[in-house]
Amino acid sequence: MARLKILTAGILFFTSCAATFAADSAVELSRLLPGDANTVSVVRVARILDSKRAKAEGWSETANEQFLAGASRIPPWVSTMVIGSLVRPELHEQVWSTGLLDLPPVVTMERIARREESRVEKLSGLRSVRGQRDAFLIEIKPRTLGVRTPAVRQEAARWARSAADGQLGNLSEYLQAAIRQQADIIHSVDLTDSSDIRGVKRYLEDHGLMPQDVVARVNLPRLLSSLHGVSFFATIEDSTSARVVLHFGEDASKSAKDLADIFRHIVDDMHMSLDELKSAEVTAQLKTVTLSMNLSDDSLRRVLSLITSPPPPHGAHDETIPSEPIPLNARVSPVENEFASSQRYFRSVSQVIDDIDRINRSSRSSRSATWLDNFARRLDQLPIAGVERELLGFGRRVSERIRALAASLRGQSVQVNADQQTLVYDVDYKPGWVSASYWGAVGYGESSYKVKSNLQEVRERQAAAVTKGSQQRIQIWNLITSDRAEIERRMRSQHGDEFFK
Repeated sequence: MARLKILTAGILFFTSCAATFAADSAVELSRLLPGDANTVSVVRVARILDSKRAKAEGWSETANEQFLAGASRIPPWVSTMVIGSLVRPELHEQVWSTGLLDLPPVVTMERIARREESRVEKLSGLRSVRGQRDAFLIEIKPRTLGVRTPAVRQEAARWARSAADGQLGNLSEYLQAAIRQQADIIHSVDLTDSSDIRGVKRYLEDHGLMPQDVVARVNLPRLLSSLHGVSFFATIEDSTSARVVLHFGEDASKSAKDLADIFRHIVDDMHMSLDELKSAEVTAQLKTVTLSMNLSDDSLRRVLSLITSPPPPHGAHDETIPSEPIPLNARVSPVENEFASSQRYFRSVSQVIDDIDRINRSSRSSRSATWLDNFARRLDQLPIAGVERELLGFGRRVSERIRALAASLRGQSVQVNADQQTLVYDVDYKPGWVSASYWGAVGYGESSYKVKSNLQEVRERQAAAVTKGSQQRIQIWNLITSDRAEIERRMRSQHGDEFFK
């Protein structure tokens, strides 16, 4: 269920850059995506690792730990990864996700199969591996790998065969234009026809965002209902510059400030607060409104957690790739393999805990539940092949407790038994505060414009519940930190200080 939270990526982040790529692998890979995808993400890892900052800080040697750990899980040997998804914003649901990347010669399907503790088999005539994390890894064509999740065999086979035969429909022009933009990280969502003007009016009224001016009261809902899409583009140089652009079907330049304020409110309302967004510079040009800012590493990892990245091929998850192919009969010591896999797993879990700690200390931490859910989902999708059982239990407990923190921040009561280290949720909790949707949907199947809203009353109850749950959140956080301290002690006892290097 947490994986479905990617929804909100839908309403978030867009950048508009003038320059485009003439011959870009992202563009080529995107042609293999299903045509009905309405969300596209691109991570140009090679460009990131070639930046001044990456070279100065040695990211290419420790990319998983220093930049992508706990966020995208993309191996540093990947040059470019393109991910397409079908999401249903009004239902807060992701239907499927499809990733594509070029494989270096040393990464074979056999190596991937060994890492996934699986085997190479044929899927619709194509070489494939059933991954550990609910995904099919398919060789669409030589040196091009597709990763499809969830691992529904018939759906994966139909897509893979269509991609291999070049019979896919085209992505929307909006998404194609986003992919062509020059940026290191892209996340773009096509929202054409996703909103209802009556639902938009109700959302504005319920949230106290409807302007007093008579003309604006008519124009603003119409303008918001014409939203074509939202995308996020970031470029990493000495720092990380990002822009969010909202693209409308009508001239939005005269309402730029109001639209930016509403966008910020929606972001907070979805518990996806970013400190930098509050002070972002707002500009407008005809049908676009742009919010520009510099992002901290913490904020960038939070945004990366939105990307619906399917489980990557861990056949070469090693931080460095040998210059020559490894023979299929090559043997790796089980002890060495377990040590390296366990070490990587522990580092990734620790990175997430550190990121959550910084979120907890943020001035806007009460609006961060979605970030917590996303990081918990990342933990669930970490590679587990060769990882010690004790560490896997640790990762599962951390994931569960992070989700408990998120639930508490949404107003759900979570009872903590510190002695037994267990969590009990309020099973009668109904999150009515999320029922008023920007897209016009209301929880429990009713349309927002047909229901008399009690949103203010519900929100007041929610706020009171969030405040009341502060002590429980402290207890949950203490469980996480004490658990990590105990695992560190055990790993040091078993493996020595080398485990933490």
